[in-house]
Amino acid sequence: MNLKFRHKILLSACAVVVLAFALFTLYNDYLQRNIIRQNIESSVRQAGAQTASSVQNWMSGRILVLENLAQDIAQQGAGETLPGLVDQPSYTNNFQFTYFGQNNGVFTQRPDAKMPDGYDPRQRPWYSAAVAANQTMLTPPYQASVGGLVVTIAMPVKAKSTGELLGVVGGDLSLNTLVDIINAVDFGGIGHAFLADRNGQVIVSPD
Repeated sequence: MNLKFRHKILLSACAVVVLAFALFTLYNDYLQRNIIRQNIESSVRQAGAQTASSVQNWMSGRILVLENLAQDIAQQGAGETLPGLVDQPSYTNNFQFTYFGQNNGVFTQRPDAKMPDGYDPRQRPWYSAAVAANQTMLTPPYQASVGGLVVTIAMPVKAKSTGELLGVVGGDLSLNTLVDIINAVDFGGIGHAFLADRNGQVIVSPD
């Protein structure tokens, strides 16, 4: 009888040990999964922040380049030097097209391309939007006639001496580089990056 009682005690003790070990194993598994999840979330946040910084720096750099053109025109005016200003490599190398629409309707563009008869830059959305905003603005992305996704950066130009509106300078910026930046983000096979505008519309995605 005493032996059976000892067996029961031993079995009970073994059961407690097994249960404790099982609980410890489950808890340890939970901790490991939690650590892995936190590491993944941290990596995703870091990759997202780095990508956002790359996109911002890339776009800001192009805006500054175009603002330099606006400042040159504001300083020198829209005279004989205008075509040479617009045709500088710093603009033609960064934009598909760089142009200046004057307040009298004259349009200068590089690379030069034939515009439709009666083309008036003052009637174009980029011109009126920049004048209304009175500052640098970007159009929503659109498919360019030459192919690819493009945004237009535009800003009003005012004569430095008088403050008179001379016109609007603009640049068509291909987003192919942004596509490459977004598609290069690696989340380890658990997802992919995409770029959306302020309204939540997806602009760039792997699809």
